[in-house]
Amino acid sequence: MQIKEIVLYGVNGEIRNLPLNIGTVNIISGKSKSGKSVIGDIIDYCLGGDSCDIADGVVRETVAWYGLLLNLGEENIFVARETPPFGQQSTNKFYYEVGKSLTVPRSRSFVSNTNTAGIEEMLSRKLGIAENLNIPPEGQTRLPLAANIRHALYYCFQNQDEIAAKNFLFHDQSKDYITQAIKDTLPYFLGIVNEETLELENERAILKRKLAIEKRGLEEVKMLQGGGLQKGISLVAEAKSVGLLLDDTINYDNFNEIYRTLTETIGDWKPLKVTTIGMDKLSFLQNELYNIRSELDSIAEDIRNAKVFAGETNGFVSEIEHQKIRLQSIGLFETLSFEPGDCPLCANSLSEPLPSADAIKTAIKSLDANLASISREKPKLRKHIDELEHKLQEFKEKEGVIKAEIDGIYAENQDAILLCDLNSRRAKTLGRISLWLESVQIVDNSSTKEAAVIEMQRRLAEIDRLLDGDDVEDRKRSILNRMSVEMSQWAKELQLEHSDNPYRLDMGKATVVIDKPERPVPLQQLGSGSNWVGIHLIAYFALHRYFISMNRPVPRFLFIDQPSQVYFPSDMDAKNTDREEVNNLYKFIFDRVNDMKGEMQVILVDHADLNDDQFQKSVIEKWWGEEKLIPESWYKK
Repeated sequence: MQIKEIVLYGVNGEIRNLPLNIGTVNIISGKSKSGKSVIGDIIDYCLGGDSCDIADGVVRETVAWYGLLLNLGEENIFVARETPPFGQQSTNKFYYEVGKSLTVPRSRSFVSNTNTAGIEEMLSRKLGIAENLNIPPEGQTRLPLAANIRHALYYCFQNQDEIAAKNFLFHDQSKDYITQAIKDTLPYFLGIVNEETLELENERAILKRKLAIEKRGLEEVKMLQGGGLQKGISLVAEAKSVGLLLDDTINYDNFNEIYRTLTETIGDWKPLKVTTIGMDKLSFLQNELYNIRSELDSIAEDIRNAKVFAGETNGFVSEIEHQKIRLQSIGLFETLSFEPGDCPLCANSLSEPLPSADAIKTAIKSLDANLASISREKPKLRKHIDELEHKLQEFKEKEGVIKAEIDGIYAENQDAILLCDLNSRRAKTLGRISLWLESVQIVDNSSTKEAAVIEMQRRLAEIDRLLDGDDVEDRKRSILNRMSVEMSQWAKELQLEHSDNPYRLDMGKATVVIDKPERPVPLQQLGSGSNWVGIHLIAYFALHRYFISMNRPVPRFLFIDQPSQVYFPSDMDAKNTDREEVNNLYKFIFDRVNDMKGEMQVILVDHADLNDDQFQKSVIEKWWGEEKLIPESWYKK
């Protein structure tokens, strides 16, 4: 894949075409702020870039669509992408068409017919990137990654801030996760792991997952089988302990008899019927008991009060009787006439009545009446107490009956609880028996699982042999050694630092390393911008030479932005110069492209303008005067 033309469709309806030459070096020489660096951003954006890195300003304000005419041998592909709307960094609107003699549309009459994912899929397929998947090693959490055209473009760009970088080698490597993506996909693009290898690795990963599942299932089967005969004997003993089995004539050496006995046990068992008395009746009886006990307390209190009263009455009567007897003993009680004119003691007539005679008379009559009354009331009080005590006894009998009924309910429910517990124990035992019976029936399934595990292990061993890590490592070492030979030779040609030592690409660190005798020195530990530029160039050309020789699916173009910047920091110094270092740098680029005989295209933008025939023949446009990427008529009224 090389680029035949870059085209800009202006918002004013005009078109800016920038034709490129296939298989050679294309140079755009010009001053700063003329739009040179935008060329790389346009190419990347049209090939499915995540965001539009074209700086805000004239280009984004005047261009409506960006387009590329790509060449893939006998086939051309036109790809165009809309400028992101104001305030956005990207758009999903693409247009493409494919044809053998296709040219760029002369007007912006097309409309979007695909999106970013569609462009990536189409270009990856056209480029020849087969289905692939890099599966991370076990224990690593990152997701598998399939290489596509976006990963191939890491080796097709060296922007202005990348060509002279010492801390990273590849395009976009300074962004998050890109270094790991390069490590994961570069083996595919180099052919270290080819399509067949990736299929085998994918099959191995799937087989490992299936094998783990089958092994786990096999272990579960063996756990369920649980020792076969010994487990069956244990279950028979357990069934006897809970009353499920009464037969004591079982032959414990006969597996079939144990199996039959336990099978019959499951079929014969029925849970014991459990009857319980509801809480409603128990609550009613407890309430009745409470009422009876309250009534008992009340009757007992009445009896106590009656007896106290009776006791006090008996004392009073006893005292009165005692006094009456004393009066009778002296003959006063019976002979006293109580006449007002007589002496109350001797009954003789008095000339004047005594003041207390009436009182004495009244008292003696009251005493006699009280004695008669008390004597009459004593039988009634006794009868009342007897009735209370009889009633008390009746309530005590009722209390006993209700208490007995309540105790009976508790006893019956307790028996029901014991029966429930027995049913539960028997059910658990029967569950274990059922599980064992099922487990010994899946012996054939166990054999099937064991056979499946053996077959998967055999296939994994075969895949491991085909994907022998030593073989993969040998292929990797062979490829990198071949590249190292060229890189070391080119380092001497560019007179890079430590060029007497081998230069090599370190895939593990995604950088270039110089193997000095005392220790390896990585790119970031080297000094001088000229060394950094030179190392980037020899690494990229070594990669592309290998990609081409092995027909790997990587675009055949390389965009380089201002490789001479470390020599000429200003435009004035760079114009019309023939400095030896820059001449050597460009000679190296021309020689490498010529070596690949039209298979590689270099698009180079720089502020150098060398007095060299080869350089001048390769210049497609110069932007030193009013010439720029965007014509002045597009933005000047």
